[in-house]
Amino acid sequence: MNALRHGLRAQKVVLPNENPEEFDQIHAGLQAQYQPQTQAEQFLVDQAAIAQWKLVRAEVFEASYYAEEPSAKARAAIFDRVTQITGRLERAYFKAYKELERIKIAREKEPEQSKEDETPAKFQVTVVNPSTGATEVLYRAENGKPVKEFSNAPPSPTPPH
Repeated sequence: MNALRHGLRAQKVVLPNENPEEFDQIHAGLQAQYQPQTQAEQFLVDQAAIAQWKLVRAEVFEASYYAEEPSAKARAAIFDRVTQITGRLERAYFKAYKELERIKIAREKEPEQSKEDETPAKFQVTVVNPSTGATEVLYRAENGKPVKEFSNAPPSPTPPH
């Protein structure tokens, strides 16, 4: 089995020498911010949290490696590799972030769109004369405002002769 050098390709999210509460804090923050409602949205939140966690890990590794390795050639090699890995992690994070933001904005717009799409609320008070069967409209309102006639409403029924 290979020794763990930097953990940037580790299958476990939190490594033995890391604090799981710190990862949980990042994950909980993203959960609260985006409130995933589907399995796909939860996957995006998880991916963003993992990418953010591994970006921090890469910074810690790079700093510790530079402290241990005095050779400029070795530092340049590790800088090149860490730069590649952090670039991938940043792309993964921002891809998930952009999609989560798009979902969040669409979700915020849903109530506005559904209000616009609703038919107007109509209310009418009528009285029926029991002896003749004739109806008389006493009051009409559309969306809480009194109106004389409803928009696109059929004409009032005429009393029978």
